[in-house]
Amino acid sequence: MNDLTLIIVSFNSASVLTECLGNTLRSRPCRTLIIDNASPDGSAAKLREHFPDIEVLALDKNIGYGRAANIGLRKTETPYALLLNPDLIATAEDIRNLLSRARGDTSGTAIWAPATALTDATGEPLQSVKWVSGSAMLFDVERIKRIGLFDENIFLFSEETDLCERTLAAGHSIKLCRDVYFNHLVGQASLPSPAINYMKGWHFGWSQCYRMTKNGHCTLFRNPRRKWLVYRLHSLISTASRKRMKWKAKADGAAAFIRGEKAFTANGSPQMSPF
Repeated sequence: MNDLTLIIVSFNSASVLTECLGNTLRSRPCRTLIIDNASPDGSAAKLREHFPDIEVLALDKNIGYGRAANIGLRKTETPYALLLNPDLIATAEDIRNLLSRARGDTSGTAIWAPATALTDATGEPLQSVKWVSGSAMLFDVERIKRIGLFDENIFLFSEETDLCERTLAAGHSIKLCRDVYFNHLVGQASLPSPAINYMKGWHFGWSQCYRMTKNGHCTLFRNPRRKWLVYRLHSLISTASRKRMKWKAKADGAAAFIRGEKAFTANGSPQMSPF
C-alpha cells in the first residue's frame, strides 16, 4: 500500500494502541505516522520502544485531535491518508479493503469510512452519507487539502462534523463502506479521570455551539443559549453525580462560548486542561 499513509493521534494511548493495532503496525502495511499529543504518561517513549520502525512525533503540548491530525495530513505525500483512533481494531487486510473501495471510486469522493458500529456493517460497498465518524476517515489527500483540513479553532469534538459539512459544500461526496468493519472500542483511547472527563464535556459544549454558529445552523429553537439551557437543566435534574458533572461541564463550555471565549488559551493550551 505505497499510496497510503496511516495517521494515528495518541494521548495517553500507548497501551490501547499497542493492544488494538500492534500486530497491524508491526506488519508495516504502509507508511505510518503517530502524533503524540504531549501525553503525560510517557506514551511517546513507549510507542517508540514498541514500534521502532514507525515515526512518532511527540508534541510539546496537547493541541487537540484536529490540529494534531492536520500535522500528519500536511506531512502526507501519498494520494491517500487514513486517520485512525488508537482504540480501533483493524487488520492490514481490513485497511487494504477500505483502500480498495477508494481506489475504485471515480465519483469525486473526498472521504471514505468503514463501518465502526455493527449496526452500520450491512454489506453495502459504498453509500453516500452526510457524516462519518472521526474515529476512522480515509482521505483523498489532494481534495481534503483543498477543502481545508480540520478547523483548528476546535480542540475536541465536532471537528469531523464540520469537515464533513465543508466537504459536501465544496461539491465532494462522503462514502460509508458498509462492507468493511473496523471495531471501535469507544472511549478507550485514553484512560479516563474526573479532570479529563470534565475537560471533554466542556469542549463538547463549546464545540457544539461553535459549529452551529459558524456553519449557520442557529434557529430560534437551536442556538448556543438554548444549548446552555438544556445542558444546565440536565445538570440539575440528573440523579447520578457522574451525569450531573458531565452536563455541568457541557453547560460551562457553552456558557464560555456565549461569553466569547475560545477553545484555547492565549498560550495555546486547551481550556480546562488538567495538565
